[in-house]
Amino acid sequence: MKPISHEPRNFGAIFVLLLLVLLATGLLGCTHTGRMRIQVIPLNSRSVLTLSSDDIVQVMRRAGFSDMQILQFGTEVRNALSQSGAAQIKVRRKVEAVFAIKGDSVYITTRLRGNFIYNVKTGWMGVGG
Repeated sequence: MKPISHEPRNFGAIFVLLLLVLLATGLLGCTHTGRMRIQVIPLNSRSVLTLSSDDIVQVMRRAGFSDMQILQFGTEVRNALSQSGAAQIKVRRKVEAVFAIKGDSVYITTRLRGNFIYNVKTGWMGVGG
């Protein structure tokens, strides 16, 4: 008598499907984790100013944020500046940058790149110490 054996005929298809499910789950986990690492925290200030998307790109690039981070968090920074007047960006538990509005300027303080002033009407005004 011949032993009964079960060989899945579509082993390759099942393997590829399982691999795709694991890959999709892993990518979603990375996206969620990446989102949790960076926080944009609105801070109260006396002045508010609505910046254009170009202005947000300028100040966030100067502060050292990548294009992907600007795309992901630029709207939150813009909203915080237009509604509260200042924004703090934390990566994990460290404050990486603070943006504050005063008049027509954005004052930027970063942990690694120093201090900068961006005038919305004229562009970069100066660099702090």
